[in-house]
Amino acid sequence: MARIKTSFTREIDDYLQTLNRLGAEMEGIAKQAIFEGAKIIADQVKRNIEALPTDEEWGTTAQKKRGPSREEKTQIKNGLGIARMKSEQGVINTKIGYEDAGYNEKGKAIQMIARSVNSGTSFMRRNPFFTSAVRQSSDRAKQKMIEVAEKKLEEITK
Repeated sequence: MARIKTSFTREIDDYLQTLNRLGAEMEGIAKQAIFEGAKIIADQVKRNIEALPTDEEWGTTAQKKRGPSREEKTQIKNGLGIARMKSEQGVINTKIGYEDAGYNEKGKAIQMIARSVNSGTSFMRRNPFFTSAVRQSSDRAKQKMIEVAEKKLEEITK
């Protein structure tokens, strides 16, 4: 049987080693990219919270409050968080929200306050700070995730 010796055997070995490194580090790269994107959205949510109108009066169905009290505004800003990454069937996810925000001193859940401000109630106007933040920043977040992933992949392939 004839043997063929190629001049690019070393290049193929280098390419295979690069592919092996990519496979080993892909989940970490994806998690870092997702976190950077989530951070952009969370920062926009915080800016939107800062812009919320406050109202210290009680609201009624006839005269709704314009927004949360100053104290509630601070609580929903401080309670915002990014959840730990979860990998389910090869898909990596995280959440931005109020899962572990707890309760204020009056016994109200911070998560409930945030939802009522975002969606409105029978006594408070709707102030969609969260949904508008996602809309405003999702393109920037996607772009940042692409940039982070490409940079990390470039570092590995060099």
